Amino acid sequence: MGKLLWSPTEEQKSQSEINKFKQYIEDEYGLSFASYHELWVWSTTEVTDFWRSLARYFGVEFHSNFTTILELPVLQTSFIGTKWFLGATLSYAEHVFRKATDKRPALVFQSERESIREVSWKELESMVLKLQIYLREIGVQRGDRVAGVLINGIEAIALFLATNSIGAIWSCCSPDFGEASIQDRFEQIEPKVLFASQSYYYNGRLFEKSESIKQLSAQLPSLLACVCIDDTVWEEILTKDVSQAKLEFTSVSFDAPIWILYSSGTTGRPKAITHSAGGMLLEHMKALGLHQNVQEGDRFMWYSTTGWMMWNYALSSLLMGNTLCIYDGATNYPDKLSLWKFAKENKIDHFGVGAAYLISCQDQDLKSLDYTPKTIGSTGSPLPPDVFEWLNLQFPQSQLISLSGGTDVCSAFLSGCTLLDVYAGEIQCRTLGAKIEAFNDEALALYEEVGELVILAPMPCMPIYFWNDFDNKKYFDSYFDKYHGVWSHGDWIKITRHDGVIMFGRSDATLNRGGVRIGTAEIYNVLNKTAGVFDSLVICVDHENGVSDMLLFVQLENGILGDELIAKIKHALRKQYSPRHVPDQIFQVEEIPYTLSGKKLELPIKKIFSGVPVDKAVSIDVMRNRESLADFEEISRARKKS
Repeated sequence: MGKLLWSPTEEQKSQSEINKFKQYIEDEYGLSFASYHELWVWSTTEVTDFWRSLARYFGVEFHSNFTTILELPVLQTSFIGTKWFLGATLSYAEHVFRKATDKRPALVFQSERESIREVSWKELESMVLKLQIYLREIGVQRGDRVAGVLINGIEAIALFLATNSIGAIWSCCSPDFGEASIQDRFEQIEPKVLFASQSYYYNGRLFEKSESIKQLSAQLPSLLACVCIDDTVWEEILTKDVSQAKLEFTSVSFDAPIWILYSSGTTGRPKAITHSAGGMLLEHMKALGLHQNVQEGDRFMWYSTTGWMMWNYALSSLLMGNTLCIYDGATNYPDKLSLWKFAKENKIDHFGVGAAYLISCQDQDLKSLDYTPKTIGSTGSPLPPDVFEWLNLQFPQSQLISLSGGTDVCSAFLSGCTLLDVYAGEIQCRTLGAKIEAFNDEALALYEEVGELVILAPMPCMPIYFWNDFDNKKYFDSYFDKYHGVWSHGDWIKITRHDGVIMFGRSDATLNRGGVRIGTAEIYNVLNKTAGVFDSLVICVDHENGVSDMLLFVQLENGILGDELIAKIKHALRKQYSPRHVPDQIFQVEEIPYTLSGKKLELPIKKIFSGVPVDKAVSIDVMRNRESLADFEEISRARKKS
């Protein structure tokens, strides 16, 4: 059991949004819940009552009402084809703008090169209106796709809202994606318009994109227009006199597509994951409002690029009456405190980042900032227990909320709860409506044992389909080919005795040692605390005779990997876990490879060491540091010769 770090006060409990929702349900149905767990059980058992009540609690405005809340597919071999809120129509963007007020700005933006800029609701509405008029003038209609290659800035927010306001479908990539990677995504969905950043700054450097955007637009024959931010067309759009016009909202069905996100594409063509307008509206109200305790008037930030689903997640804070705070640039430029200083200066209540950044900040003194956010959020990879403890020392009054979910659901189905304690290394709870268990190979639920994360009932945030996956084969193979009629997510988890959840890494990167499965997160937890080790990656390479080799790769803070450090690593792994956790070989590399969204490339590296050519094992266009592969290729070749 992890160390108890934080407990909510009685006032925090009573004033939390999730407690108010609990009281609403108790009054509505004449029930009484003695614990969060009892409320969770009700939400995953009385499914239609839960989702209906959630919509009522948050005041979702349906233009036409629903006739049926849930309709399951005829053949229940999967959740594919599940229908939600049949007959209902709504507008996501309309729900954003109903929170408009002159009491607080809509957006706060800062980048490496630009000072802080506040955007009022009136300014944002005017910008969205002008973009809406332009989209309609060039022929964009409901169901058409609008694509962006954009930094995380004001323009991206306004473009999404304009696209959504006319019932069109949004899809965006970050400009740091490679050209081939962006083309692989957008040519699948045939966008009518492309909006792009002509250049961007990152880590103090200027990156020009004009030529690559021209080449990309030439490869997309579906385009009616390609508009670069700050070109003459863009300026004409934003200087147009619209004083006689009014922002309008096109109502769409609950299950109409809102945006298209993409799988990582590290080992093949990225899947175009399509989510519904109603599903995202309800899910994000639940995830942010109830589980992150995001309340009207708060300030919310999650550091992200436009190519990560956390951009869409953070955007939804506008639904809750928040000011959305955006920082564009490198987290360590000009130093590691830049992001924290931005948060303090702008009085951000909810500070969210990837776990890798929090891990990297352990050499900083954050107490001296004199900053106490309401919550500190982490996702992208498991947050080690020692980082939980360090953060708690820096921010003893802040609730640490570790999240887990994914692009698949564009949300977190494991998250926080202001009614519960925070323990080091544990996610506080399974979210309401998410019927999650840990399964063994025989599809039996496990408690206080490691198993596969499964979801036993459909949720509105699950994809409506993958774009152009006409027979739903890719969709089925992604989640439903392991357990009959059950969503298998591909993560190893353990549900603890107090109903928290510990993440153990991806199940497709599981380490198999003599028939015992080991989560990669266990290895990283030890290496993260080993002096001299900056970062690490571990894989198991399987052989035809059934034997496997565990290979550990370490990036050192400085110096050369020697016998003393190797012995220290092996001793720490054996002492903290078991002899099975000790690797067969340890190699030093210059850098650990990551995707642009901050995930370690465990499976692609495993493929390289299993004999798969590099160009087939990984798409370098989605890598943050493609040059890091050179060491792994060299080590793989040397092992084959030996």
